[in-house]
Amino acid sequence: MSKAPSQATILAIAATVVAVSVATYLYNKRKESTAASSSVGPSVKTYEDKATVSKELCAFVAATAKTAIEEKGSFHLAVAGGSLLDALAGLVQYKDEVDFSKVVLSFANHKCVAPTDAKATLAKSKKKFADAAGIVQFVAPIDVPIAGSDGSTEAAYYAEQLKAAVPEKNGYPVLDLVLLGLGSDGHVGSCHPMGPAVAETTKTVAGSPKTGEPSSITLTIESMNNAKQVAFCVCGGSKGKKEAVKRAMVRPAEEPRGTFPAQLLASPIFFLDKEAAADL
Repeated sequence: MSKAPSQATILAIAATVVAVSVATYLYNKRKESTAASSSVGPSVKTYEDKATVSKELCAFVAATAKTAIEEKGSFHLAVAGGSLLDALAGLVQYKDEVDFSKVVLSFANHKCVAPTDAKATLAKSKKKFADAAGIVQFVAPIDVPIAGSDGSTEAAYYAEQLKAAVPEKNGYPVLDLVLLGLGSDGHVGSCHPMGPAVAETTKTVAGSPKTGEPSSITLTIESMNNAKQVAFCVCGGSKGKKEAVKRAMVRPAEEPRGTFPAQLLASPIFFLDKEAAADL
């Protein structure tokens, strides 16, 4: 008959098992960390045409909103102006799945005009997708902008509105999703190449001065990067779009800071049609 192992032997075996388990856990955590770090940078989703991009973007926004609302009771979405707003018209199809009344809509950039002005991103958003989807909560810009302003006063006002409406971390708003278009010069929101807004590194919202037309306010690059997710919607290859998309993938960003602002965003998702992705 074999002899039963001693208590010392049992303890030694148990210690070995624990050591192996700890080592395995640490190894797996290192693998996860390496995988996460290697995934930093842009990711790309390419579709056949503009209509399909819009459809997939709306599905992505709806799914992200639904998850956020289920987890914490709200969804903080920021949108830029331009053709992006047309791409969101399909959100209305998800009214039965997503409680859009719990979406808080803010703006990645907005002209220094009254929110009801036809040029206002807020007014355009309501007309193009928000009203139909049932979005009723807005972080609105100042009602009466200052004529000839460089946007700094309006930016300070909007920063306070964001602070009151959106949770913060490290002094910047924690938006669940920021949706952007891409300028052929690489501008995002109203952070233009080598402009004062893209140079701003301490504020949450900055003014973006214009000559001959109303200035704008814009989320700073730091605010965009503090969001849980940033996504671009870019369609068409004309007017330098496909070249801009290719250049937007460059990491690290070109120097000096702000040469091509889209490069400053850490890990955006690009929703592209085949024309916009042609040079990738």
